[in-house]
Amino acid sequence: MKHVKVIDSMPSTGKTCYMIEKINQLDPMVKVIYITPLLTETNRIQEQCKKRKFQLPDTKKGKGSKQEHFKELLKRKANIASTHALFSNIDNETIQLIRAGNYILVLDEVLGVFNNFDIYNRKPKPSDNKEKKKKLTQKQEDELKEKDEIGLNKDMKLLISNNFATVDSYFKVTWNNESEDKDAFYLYEDFKQAVDNGQIYFVSETYLLWMFPPQVFQDTFKEIYILTYQFDYQIQSAYFKFFDIPYEKYGVIKYREDRRYNWKFKFVDYLDYDNYRNYDIKKRKQLKELITICDSPRLNEIGTKEPADKRKYELLSWSNYDKMDKTALKIIQTKSTSYLNKHLDDKTSTMIWTTFKDYKGDIRSSRMPVKDFVSLNARATNEYRDKTGVIYLVNRFQNPFYSNLFKTKGISIDKDGYALAEMLQFIFRTAIREDTPIKVFVPSERMRLLLISWLDGQY
Repeated sequence: MKHVKVIDSMPSTGKTCYMIEKINQLDPMVKVIYITPLLTETNRIQEQCKKRKFQLPDTKKGKGSKQEHFKELLKRKANIASTHALFSNIDNETIQLIRAGNYILVLDEVLGVFNNFDIYNRKPKPSDNKEKKKKLTQKQEDELKEKDEIGLNKDMKLLISNNFATVDSYFKVTWNNESEDKDAFYLYEDFKQAVDNGQIYFVSETYLLWMFPPQVFQDTFKEIYILTYQFDYQIQSAYFKFFDIPYEKYGVIKYREDRRYNWKFKFVDYLDYDNYRNYDIKKRKQLKELITICDSPRLNEIGTKEPADKRKYELLSWSNYDKMDKTALKIIQTKSTSYLNKHLDDKTSTMIWTTFKDYKGDIRSSRMPVKDFVSLNARATNEYRDKTGVIYLVNRFQNPFYSNLFKTKGISIDKDGYALAEMLQFIFRTAIREDTPIKVFVPSERMRLLLISWLDGQY
């Protein structure tokens, strides 16, 4: 059996409830680190696993640093519940403390294993605060972004040409030399440390990529459980393949004898996971009767117009939004408001909506307020389980720099499977979790057809 176990089950099938039951049955000598996207969920783990006495990293107890308190809890071999954000800052000292503590890891939803990296370790100056207060125009922001990209290229080429750093065929950056003149590397202090940790990749000569340390999943924990859905289509799956980290898939079936009894949870072993798909398909057929997808040509035209244009595949993608003027953004806002009015009975309180974060301000209105906006990468939250309407205004594609990195080892992620998995996570934040009917507006033709295909048993 592999030590990384992915519980790959549809949202609301009881993954977290099963895991809580399992934690409560573990030998007290086995210690647990439970990592979840939301702070509220750490409180839930603390409350429902009382005998385990889970501790939450606290800034005050860490003398101003949650990370320091996290380390202190590891030294005491405490059971710990924390967030993705804190866990993503794991360092070598933390890894060694975990190894010494006989810990298992429960990772609720996949981790953001990649991020862009700023090569400069800019120390704040007194004048910086004044500069931050000045509101930049879009043109000024674009110019600064362009300067940063030029600076990155220039500095990386300088480091490489002077043999301070090299980049191998997999884009991994290695530091070759250390100057005695520390002032010369004042701007690169954080960069060098991350390079020394093996976490930096220079992809396509334009993009510095930070990578979560793979040894955390290789030899740091006694056992690892990852709770998610459609894992094979997600970035962390390709990351595992890139570093030869094997995993097995398991399932959970939620059931009860009848309505008089509480829910029970049946764990499906990896040897039976192929048969588990039959349960998954059956669930989808039930959901198909509960999900009404908007099929209005007039409303959907923002994601389907110009059928002869090959670029329609990219409509409502990030690159498409980036080219839009105010008029085009206003049309999206108008179509969304019209859907809210005609299909959701103008009941704002019953719906959630999303778009790319940078364009939230352009789409919002008095009828589509920011308070009903939910980040498109929302996961592992039950906060919106009473919402019966979804306005999903994006067309998802994975970061092309990630794809370039994976190609160096012949690894790829199904681009449609990735988009579908991301969209399903968002839709399952709503009342569909409770088998309550919902209405969905997905104007992107590509995304809408993916959702229909999934409900029909594909992917």
